Amino acid sequence: MIDRDQFESAGFAVVEGLFTKGECAELITYMNDLHAGRRCLDGFKPREPEDWDRSFNQHWYDPITLGWLIDPRLREPLRICMDDEPEGIQTMYFWQGSEQRRHQDQYYLPACMSAWIPLEDVDESNGTILVQPGSHRRRLILQADREEGGDFEGRDYNDAVDDLFESNDLPEIPVDVSAGDVVFFHGVLVHRGGPIGDVNSTRHVLANHYIPYRFDGWNHSWERFAFNGGRRFHPPVANL
Repeated sequence: MIDRDQFESAGFAVVEGLFTKGECAELITYMNDLHAGRRCLDGFKPREPEDWDRSFNQHWYDPITLGWLIDPRLREPLRICMDDEPEGIQTMYFWQGSEQRRHQDQYYLPACMSAWIPLEDVDESNGTILVQPGSHRRRLILQADREEGGDFEGRDYNDAVDDLFESNDLPEIPVDVSAGDVVFFHGVLVHRGGPIGDVNSTRHVLANHYIPYRFDGWNHSWERFAFNGGRRFHPPVANL
């Protein structure tokens, strides 16, 4: 079970072995087959061999990915951390490390938290995530902060997060995990995709995002997926 105290103090917590290595290997094979065109799925366009960009919201049309988003093993850790029933709202599949710059997920997805699922062992050689523990207890950069009169007026978003990272004055650490572990982290936690030590490496990861059932400030026209298989559409509010 998830360590609630660790999650609240650090902004993330790892639950080891939530999925089996066999399940992880099956999903890797499935996604590699889709990528190469060896398997067909309505809504998924096979990629060029050199195109390893992430897939977004594949659960909208893929029952396999949806099954991973609302797998019952994820429900209780999310519920404990949210103090509410979780609803799935986004999936991203990575074939390789992203090296994405520092960011906070709640800038894009209000009220969200993440379940980051490595499908193979992940460390600094293939580009794990780097997190700033405790940063979730500081501030969240909002779109308004980058507009006229805001604290980060005129700043590029990622540059603004780098400024916040520095002002937080907290260490940054890598999160090394094994296939089948799950990293649950708070949507305000400052994090990034780490450097890829081996440029020929893979880093198969499924990143799921969730929001609390009671949250009514959702600003995307996306369905919300419950763990009991239900779906609901909540009319989006204006961007924050």
